[in-house]
Amino acid sequence: MQTAAVAQTGTSALLTGAVEAELRRISELPEGSVTAQVHDRCVILQGEVDWIYQRDAAELAARRATGVESVQNLIATAARTPLRNAEERLRNACFRDPQIDADHVIVTITGRIAVLTGHVKSLAEKRQAGLAAWISPGVTAIENRLEVRPS
Repeated sequence: MQTAAVAQTGTSALLTGAVEAELRRISELPEGSVTAQVHDRCVILQGEVDWIYQRDAAELAARRATGVESVQNLIATAARTPLRNAEERLRNACFRDPQIDADHVIVTITGRIAVLTGHVKSLAEKRQAGLAAWISPGVTAIENRLEVRPS
């Protein structure tokens, strides 16, 4: 029984090293901003980054490590600036984007989350609206609840 525990500890240490090597390969990820712990081939990522794409990149990197069975992403996204005029900025960004029919898009800021509701004509328009929502500096997450209603 004790040999199995030692083997498990060795496997976890090797896997932790492999995940950390993958994380170091992400040039956009500030050094030391994310830590990885491994328990039974499950990687737990913790830390804080400035942007959601950094959080997602860290998770993808951890999944690339050979032997990883699952990843629990607990990385927080730091608040970047105050949310003054955040809803207005978001609405303006949607109105300026020719790919988005902003007449049917409602933007609401709840805490640091931008919530998009209403409807759009295509999945591409829904994706574009979600991308436009990142224009607001204080937003750390997007809830894209837009419905797709082809005309």
